[in-house]
Amino acid sequence: MTVPSLDDPTYGADQAYETEPSEDFESAFFALELELLELPCVKDVAVLRTRLPEVGETLVVVYVPLAEDQEAGGRQAALAACERLMPWVPAQATAVDSVPRTADGTVRAGLLIDSLLPQIARDLLSPMEMSD
Repeated sequence: MTVPSLDDPTYGADQAYETEPSEDFESAFFALELELLELPCVKDVAVLRTRLPEVGETLVVVYVPLAEDQEAGGRQAALAACERLMPWVPAQATAVDSVPRTADGTVRAGLLIDSLLPQIARDLLSPMEMSD
């Protein structure tokens, strides 16, 4: 799988963005977080930008569902929002019990990614099982 470069000025030219994706990344990232927080099945969310082996640049959406039975719906909604707002970046969505934060409310990204890597690897290895 080849992940397009965000620096490629021709990539995403057919998307509905006034600027190139590389220039619009921050505003799309912020809009994505806001949209995910407004989902009725999501209690808390963290969106992380990372680089995964075999995939490259990836958005990792970590969300806390309001109820156990809303986990699959939250995953589908999160992935749909990623595809709509940031289609040039592959995304993974994972439900957790809580998003680890520092005392000032900042997401502990390193801790979160480290704890989720096994689950993300399983999702990447068996996409048919994870399709909702």
